[in-house]
Amino acid sequence: MLRRTAPALLLTLALTACDAGESPEPAATPTSTATTQDDEQAAPVADAVRRGVAALYVGDHPTPEQVAEGECFADALLQRLDGDALAAAGIVQDDGAVAPAVPALDVATAEAWVAAQGDCTDFVEVSSRALVAQSKGKVAADVYADCLREALTDDEVDQALVDTLTGRFDTPAVTALSEAQARCAGAASPPE
Repeated sequence: MLRRTAPALLLTLALTACDAGESPEPAATPTSTATTQDDEQAAPVADAVRRGVAALYVGDHPTPEQVAEGECFADALLQRLDGDALAAAGIVQDDGAVAPAVPALDVATAEAWVAAQGDCTDFVEVSSRALVAQSKGKVAADVYADCLREALTDDEVDQALVDTLTGRFDTPAVTALSEAQARCAGAASPPE
């Protein structure tokens, strides 16, 4: 069972580092302003979006390490995408709240998401952490990680993540990642 379900679970978990079940607090889309008073009003809005994006990334019950990863991710994503781009992508909703789940993204937004994720986390480490948790510690994380690093390049993993974030689950990149995850999970699992 672990070998069949692990790849889909791991790819999903790794896209958001944990799970995206938490409903982040409402936040307005940041806008550029010309006056100091407007700047002072925009700062809390931008901070609320940052907190909301971080919460979206880490999910409901993050560890302290995941909280730090989420904050890093939010900062990295907000360096790549402004409020208008976040709203156009559906990450920030019409009411100004950050979406409760990651919507299907366009390619450019997905590429920015994956690049921001790469600035803050190592996909293989996140995938290993998720597999160890899902298997209740039965999988050898180092064996799995070594196997996955040998199976795919960072560019191949990034392409699979972009494809998944854009809702394209049947691409060669996603298939290659899923198959590598299954193969490596099997290699890292104790004999049945």
